[in-house]
Amino acid sequence: MVYPSIVHVTKRLRQISHGLDKHSKFIQEKHKITIPQLICLWEIYKRGPVPLGELTKNVFLNKSTVTGIVDRLEKRQLVRRNRISNDRRQIHVEITDKGRDFLDNAPTPLQDTFSQRFKALDEKDREQIMRAIERIVQLMDLDDATIE
Repeated sequence: MVYPSIVHVTKRLRQISHGLDKHSKFIQEKHKITIPQLICLWEIYKRGPVPLGELTKNVFLNKSTVTGIVDRLEKRQLVRRNRISNDRRQIHVEITDKGRDFLDNAPTPLQDTFSQRFKALDEKDREQIMRAIERIVQLMDLDDATIE
């Protein structure tokens, strides 16, 4: 027997997923960047020059997806790849000045309404929401999973 609360959670997660998809399409049309590209660009900015493998792990995407994202960001001159040694496999990705300028005016990966309302919450409420999301990830056994 399916528990009603499981059905409710499933419906709400689908509603959230639909909202994310809708906003993602809007961002792509208006700003010519995908949400995964925006998240990767932000991670590269935040962490400084970062190895491609570490970036892959931090954004929960597979290596081939992140490689494609970095290719597209590099083509737009938002990031650059640097070899850090004679070993051609050791590549770090770093943000460019153009990438920093883009982030200064970049859209939020979630709807503006959500972002504004979330920022307006007190710290305790924001932490509670973030803990609940982390708990959902744990319950779904997604801690170490990559997302396609």
